[in-house]
Formats: sequence, structure tokens, C-alpha cells
Amino acid sequence: MPRCRSGASLSSSPPLKASDISTASLFTARAFPPPSLTGVPVEYIIDQLHNLAPHYWDKPDTADCTIVIPVPHPRGKAGPTFPLDAPVFSMSSDSGLGRRVTEPALNHVPRISLKLHMDYLSAHSTFLRGLFSGASSLDLISSASLSQAPARPSPSGQFTVPANRLPRLMPCSPDHPILFLPIPDPTSIHLLVHWMYFGSTSYIENSLNDGSVEWEGIARNVEYLGLPADIKVFLGQWYGNWLHAERGGRYGSDEEEDEEDDDDAETVYYSDDEDQSDDAADASPAVASVDLRAAMAADDTASDDGPKRGRTRTARPLSTSSAHSI
Repeated sequence: MPRCRSGASLSSSPPLKASDISTASLFTARAFPPPSLTGVPVEYIIDQLHNLAPHYWDKPDTADCTIVIPVPHPRGKAGPTFPLDAPVFSMSSDSGLGRRVTEPALNHVPRISLKLHMDYLSAHSTFLRGLFSGASSLDLISSASLSQAPARPSPSGQFTVPANRLPRLMPCSPDHPILFLPIPDPTSIHLLVHWMYFGSTSYIENSLNDGSVEWEGIARNVEYLGLPADIKVFLGQWYGNWLHAERGGRYGSDEEEDEEDDDDAETVYYSDDEDQSDDAADASPAVASVDLRAAMAADDTASDDGPKRGRTRTARPLSTSSAHSI
């Protein structure tokens, strides 16, 4: 169980230097589950964490870890999807997203700083659990790379990650780690943090439906952090519904054109209905079988001018009732 409460606030800690390694290494590694909960099912622990979330959410003064996330500006773009002074956490309800997250530029790269709880992060993220328990970030990344993309090692046989993309401990006290975490998509991390605390995908679903975040960004964060199957199932379901809506939109356009021809209208109508029936019958298995990495790889090959998953569709936007939270 969390030993202190959580929230989000500012941090102005400088980046880790070589001379600071000994200072950062003073952090006391912490296993999850803690020894006092040995033998207790992890599912039960997570369920209790979700029940206690309203008492621990948005309490930065009692947080026991800080996550610092760089927000680099992609080439050709003015900045990240959301402005750094925007209320990425809203105060709409007790279980809502709450508090502004802003950070002055450090070394010319804006950074978001989140004051959170190790128990919530470790319970859901195998990557963060390993870091907090004392594992090497390079070892963790290499293990993940071997299991996910074994065909891309360096000539020496080692998986190479740029130094500025490696998670690392920053100077910190023994009981409050400050972790530099260069996640793939900083614009959607607040949604995943909220999910870790409350177990609800409603904010993720709403943001995908209104186009404020992109499916690919959330999916990459999920893979990077090593989040469990339930959030992957949700993303797979949303992605499957998105594809089904795209196919339905194309069928709808075909029907409108065919209605102009009275001789062919009936024949085309039944043909399209049969196609739609087949789609409806196959929707569930298609959704369940969606592979996040395959879907992300397919998107990488698409044109940048093409519509993004998670963006509102002009022809036929995805209805909020068609995606289901877990």
C-alpha cells in the first residue's frame, strides 16, 4: 500500500551528470510487492490500490517519487500537442484528472514533472517496477528489445539506445527517487497515470474519441512502460472499433452513390448489407486479435497526411458508445 499520497507538481532538478552518479545511487531499492505482502495475490493488491486512489490522488506534498519527462520539440513543429501551461489534469471530480503540470525549460528541453507513488507505478508497470527495485535501465530495455524486436541488435550484439533516451535516476534522497523517464509520447502520459490510480479507461476513451491524443502515442507508452494486458485489450478494442467505423463509412458512401441508379440500387443494397453483416459478425474476434506492435508498425508506413487514429473522422466519427472501457 502507498506510504504517502500523490499528485503532480513542479520540479527544477538539474539533469544527472557523471559526478552525480554516487549521489543518485543513494536511493534505496524497493521491491514490489513489499515483503509484508508476500503471498498476497497481486490482483488483490491492485484492487485495493484502486479503492484507495481518491485518498492518494493529487497529493504532491506526500508523494514518494518524482517522474521527470522531457518534452522534445519534433523537427518542423512548434512544440508538443498540448501547451505546457495547459491543465493536463482537471479538477472536475474526486476521481478526475487534477492539477496543472508545468515545468521551466531545462537545458533547452521542456520537462513535465509528476509527483506520484511508487506502489501505483510498480503495480502496473514492469519497467518502473524493475527500476525502483534496483535493476539497470539498459538491462531492462535490452530484455524488452530481445523479446519484441530480436532482429535489430548492433554489430557488437548489444541493443543500442541513445544516452539521452535512457531512463536514469537524478540526484535524490534515499527515500524519494527522482526518475528521468523519456517516454515516447509525453502528451498522453497523464491519462495512463490516472488509469494506474483508478483502473478506469474513461479518460483515455474520451480523449481518443475527441482527438486530443493519438492512439499510436498511448500504445507506444503502454509498450515502453510494460503495462498489463487489460489496458492493451482496451486499446485493441478501441482500435478495432475505429477500423470498423472506417469500413462502415466507406460502405455508406457507396450506398449514397448507388441510390442514384434505380436499376442497380437493390442489388448493391443487398451486397453492401451482406458485407456489413460479415463485418459485424467478425467484429469481436478482429478486436480481440489486434496486436499493438503490428498496428503501430503499420501506422509508421502510412502517409503523414493520412488521418490519425484518435483523430475525429470527418466522414464518420467514432461514436462514444462504440468503444467500451474495461
